[in-house]
Amino acid sequence: MTAPAQAPMTPAAVTAEPVPVAFIGRTSTLALQNPRASLNRQLRAARTWLPAGWFLAAVYWDIESGGIDLEARSQGEDWRQFTDAGLPRDGGMADLLREAASPAPRFAAVVCEDIERSGRDMFNALKLEKELSRQGIPLFATDEPADIEGVNATTVLVRRVKQGVAEWYRLQLKEKIWKGLVEHCMDGWNIGTPPDGYAADRIPHPVPFKAAQGRTKSRLTLDPGRAPVIARIFTWRTVDKLGGPAIAARLNADPVSYPPPNPGTGWTAQNVRVMLANPKYTGHMVYGRHRTRNGRRTPAPPDQWLWSPAPVHPPIVDRATWDAAQDVAAGHGTSRDGDELNSHPATRRFYPYRSRIRCRDCRRRMAGSTYGKPGALSTYYRCPHDPATPKHAASCPDHPRTVQAPELLLDQIVGQFFATRIFGSGRAELLAAQLPATDADAAADRDAQAARLQARIRRIETAQNSQILELEQLPADPADTAAAAMRARIRARFADLHHEREQIETQLQALAKTTPHAADPALLDELPVLGDILPGLPPALKARLFAAFGIEILWNKPGQQATVFAEITDNTLQAIPGLTDPGQDGYHDTDNTGTHPDQPEPIWDLGNTPRLDRMPHSFESISGFLRLTRLAVRMGRDVGQFPRLRAGAAGRRPPGSDEAKATRGRRRRGTGATGPQNRGDGATEQGPSPKGAGI
Repeated sequence: MTAPAQAPMTPAAVTAEPVPVAFIGRTSTLALQNPRASLNRQLRAARTWLPAGWFLAAVYWDIESGGIDLEARSQGEDWRQFTDAGLPRDGGMADLLREAASPAPRFAAVVCEDIERSGRDMFNALKLEKELSRQGIPLFATDEPADIEGVNATTVLVRRVKQGVAEWYRLQLKEKIWKGLVEHCMDGWNIGTPPDGYAADRIPHPVPFKAAQGRTKSRLTLDPGRAPVIARIFTWRTVDKLGGPAIAARLNADPVSYPPPNPGTGWTAQNVRVMLANPKYTGHMVYGRHRTRNGRRTPAPPDQWLWSPAPVHPPIVDRATWDAAQDVAAGHGTSRDGDELNSHPATRRFYPYRSRIRCRDCRRRMAGSTYGKPGALSTYYRCPHDPATPKHAASCPDHPRTVQAPELLLDQIVGQFFATRIFGSGRAELLAAQLPATDADAAADRDAQAARLQARIRRIETAQNSQILELEQLPADPADTAAAAMRARIRARFADLHHEREQIETQLQALAKTTPHAADPALLDELPVLGDILPGLPPALKARLFAAFGIEILWNKPGQQATVFAEITDNTLQAIPGLTDPGQDGYHDTDNTGTHPDQPEPIWDLGNTPRLDRMPHSFESISGFLRLTRLAVRMGRDVGQFPRLRAGAAGRRPPGSDEAKATRGRRRRGTGATGPQNRGDGATEQGPSPKGAGI
């Protein structure tokens, strides 16, 4: 800003030569006022204010909020309809700043009707003045004196007060509007378009003046033709564990029974995902799921959503079902459903453990890859953790460099799990020994787990306090490189502890939602006793069996353990006859276990493995149009330690065998490696695995 002028010029004064002036205007959104009338008023005030010899050389204006950051201004398109109607416009705020920074700007000063028209945010208003001042261009308001040399001290004082009041008014208005909308939603009134499956029940506005204008408020009521479709979508998500594309395909296969929201595009995966994420289907009115920051709409964390205390409209699903749908979504991710091959043209095989095995350290899904020569291929599931990626290294600093699980070993582990705990004659006794016998035992298990997590949080807090104390005691001398290095390491460690604390707090929140119940293995009695059936299943049937039981595997390389989880529902019982029919095609096509020379030996004793935290089970009555699902038990079991194998071309060989020696010789000489073999399920099938890569 230039120095204050000693003799400010009045609008009546005459300059020695014409002074080009740019007008800057702003009006807020279309819904709250008439932009044309407002901008015409502002432009007229600017023309009236101009001293003799001064003239408007350019007109800049926007239709947007005054609280937007300066860099985000002039991004909308609402102004087009008014320029088409004849309102002059040379651009918006962004265009004005570009012109001011040009070598020969078209104007020597900028004027607005009121200083708040330049912005209702103090920081950005001052930033605008500074940007113009650097180019020697003063900013005026029509209620201030005009002087080409700048503004005087009194004008600056009055302007700052007005800018502060403008920002205060904007923030106060936002607070009151927010509180009003919260009360509006807590009373059960809907905002926006009704979700698919509901219709708007419009009621005359409770304010008589607004009711006289024909304005209404709306509540949600069930759409009898659409609500069953939404219920079916939640069933497929929570019971069948299907992803968005698979659900959309089922809906599109029967458009008569499941009419799409938009007949022109049909059902899409995005439609399905949006519906499954909408909490209004629980009967609660939920507000604040999105926030607007600098003109951009961003999702808000779920813990910041505002839920009505009780349901205020008819629910399509209950809260437990909606929560289960969110959990399935988090676990499903982008994994494909079904047993079809990947659409990649080089795909040659199917990976039955796709999306079902995760690395225990980072919880990322492990992708299938095949190594070796044709005829001697070995399949592994590899964790995508890359220690060279800063984000990966920061999230799991102690992660092993490589984590791979051989498919042959997975078949042994999961096969033994099915043979003993699901289809074995002693399964009930094994389950009873693992799960709580009474509700009190289940509650005690949950409380014990919560206590362990709380204790870990206390240890983290102590460690963080120690880190802060160490940081405070370091010398502040910038030349002390040792102190600077220690300071950086302390900050990095503090960030790691903070991240771990956030993860534990998330676990505690999930645990608090759990209702402990005693074990009820009744559904196990309805399963047939089939023994070890996994070796007789082809990959596609194997994948369907895993899907029926919701198999999940945690692969723990540092601890040399694998943990298998299964879930039994009524849908599981319905799927078993079709999966275990030996007459179907390919049933014995892939029997590669038993006495196969490359097959690892049995490596565990399930009777003496460590117990996991007991998992709760419950009977869930799904309200609305969802069928009853009996969620009997979620079983989890460490199946013991696995041997540390070298990643050979075709699984494990006896260490002293001629074949093993030949394999090691080929690897040392670099022979036997091939290029990429094929690609399937998002994983590249390569030659022999890297040296030293184990499981």
